Amino acid sequence: MPEPHKGMLTATMWVVSLCVAGAASSDEPDRAIRGERLRPTGQRYEAVVPDTLDLAERARLAVHGLTSFLNAGAGHAPYGHTYFNGVPPYLSDMPGGPPNWGKIAESLILARVMCGSEENLDVDAKTLEGMLASPWMVVNPEAPTPVSCGMQALMAVYQLDPNPALKAKIDAMAESHLRAAKSRGTGAYYYRGPSDLRDTALGVVGDGLPVFIAGRAIRALTRWSALRGEPRYLELSGKLADHVVSPELWAAEAEPKAVAGADHGHFSGHHHSYTQALMGLLWYAGATHNTRLEQFVRESYEYMRTFGIARIGLFGEGCTVGDMTQLAIKLSDVGAGDYWDDADQCVRNHLAELQITDPERLRRAVAEMPRGRGKNDTTQGPFDPQNESNDRVIERNVGVFLSDATHPTRIPEHNLLSTICCTGNCTPALYAAWEATVRCRADTAQVNLWLNRASPWLDLESSLPYEGKVVIRNKTARRLAVRIPRWVDVKTVRARVNEADASPFVVGRNLVFDTIHPRDVVTLSFPLDETTETYTLKWKQSEFWKESTNPGSSWQPPKEPTRYVCRFRGNTLVDISPRDPGLGYPLYLRDPLKLSKAPMKPLTRYLPPVVPSW
Repeated sequence: MPEPHKGMLTATMWVVSLCVAGAASSDEPDRAIRGERLRPTGQRYEAVVPDTLDLAERARLAVHGLTSFLNAGAGHAPYGHTYFNGVPPYLSDMPGGPPNWGKIAESLILARVMCGSEENLDVDAKTLEGMLASPWMVVNPEAPTPVSCGMQALMAVYQLDPNPALKAKIDAMAESHLRAAKSRGTGAYYYRGPSDLRDTALGVVGDGLPVFIAGRAIRALTRWSALRGEPRYLELSGKLADHVVSPELWAAEAEPKAVAGADHGHFSGHHHSYTQALMGLLWYAGATHNTRLEQFVRESYEYMRTFGIARIGLFGEGCTVGDMTQLAIKLSDVGAGDYWDDADQCVRNHLAELQITDPERLRRAVAEMPRGRGKNDTTQGPFDPQNESNDRVIERNVGVFLSDATHPTRIPEHNLLSTICCTGNCTPALYAAWEATVRCRADTAQVNLWLNRASPWLDLESSLPYEGKVVIRNKTARRLAVRIPRWVDVKTVRARVNEADASPFVVGRNLVFDTIHPRDVVTLSFPLDETTETYTLKWKQSEFWKESTNPGSSWQPPKEPTRYVCRFRGNTLVDISPRDPGLGYPLYLRDPLKLSKAPMKPLTRYLPPVVPSW
């Protein structure tokens, strides 16, 4: 969903503002953004690994898309939408992309850290400088979200290049948040409009706007307070958090008579708006050790899991899939629960499935779209070359994310598009999962997810979902803890160190190796759990994607909701039926994953010198 703001700045308007503002301010962004410092300088080495889900390789694709789908004629601003449901497909800045600019810039920085790709490297500084010169980077008290997104992007850059000019830029943004909050007369919130109870294609938005705006600000200010050591920003986050949890903003469509839903984070409204609010609240709660607020977020997260099919990360729209992945990891980090399997399910299934990785599959889907719907049709209005492009659209979008996360077997033709905010939320979710897969404290390494990952402490090679095997090649760790997914019976795991049987001790769902040495190879073998599970989905194939708990007053549930039969290997969905008919983009074409032996591939692994916090 495009970010809320008053009026849309088209690229034409943006170019005018850039000419006016850029003449006076272009030198300052040049000092803040030092392009040479953005070049990946980490360690590279060759390896042969299982050809299974590798988030660093997904990030390599993301770098391609994030640098290719920008509008070079408008300061390398992102287009707002890509429409694949017409012939020809086209990129459009109407509605606008610049309000989401920070999300895309942050995604690009994080993706490049993951993989070390140098593709289109000159674009990074250009888009960051363009963002800094943009009029969107001045806080509007009615809609300060673009500045919050910009702060997130600049904080990622700052952790790579902590230069004084960049620090001053982020400080200025944080200070503008303080001024904007004070201008409202309370110092505690930006916007408190009436609930939006209109029926829309997305559903009823409810109180999504105020919680979304504040949630984005809370997270940005909390993170900068920690990096900067400035308590005033955390204090404002606390005031915003108090506002966000106001009971009038949390009212579910229906509740049991004896349940006070507002105390438990139940809500009625736009999914992504509320998950963004939860992210802000959780980051603030983690920074202040506020266990009551952590509990609120946990219960609201659990409520959100009842929509769609949580088992595969199907939550209505791509933005929410990304948000729920990050929430699962952060809830686990702060100790509010063990949600590592939730994160694993999202990453292996719908988060991975929404990323455009196969241009030929997309080309085939686009070729079947009704002709005369694209921008070459005069009924669609004149083509605007300043704000729109139909140049190499599919190739330029490889690596970005589609937006419909409502339909589990096929994105129907009317939904076949990419909205900028989905790529801006899904890419950081890939980063969060990649960063959390392996961590190390002192000399103890912790493996949380069984995904391929190179790290300074160890390299992880996962053969899932082909076979029950994980290989850990130690580098520097002296102790090792490996979390066992809940679908694996801990008692059935066979552990070996350098081909000799080992007997690690069990702590909760962790196998703990008390002593390991550099170059030790730890191999875990276990039965590969195959299950067939059935899930009922009330959303209809004929509908637009659902971004709300309440689909609207005109919505009628199907008389016989579709019951999908899902076949899993571990947490990976390898097949689903029935397959929904009609035109569109088919999902979960995963027959190759049904093989019993993981294929191997050579690749260059990359270790970044700095891993930014997220």
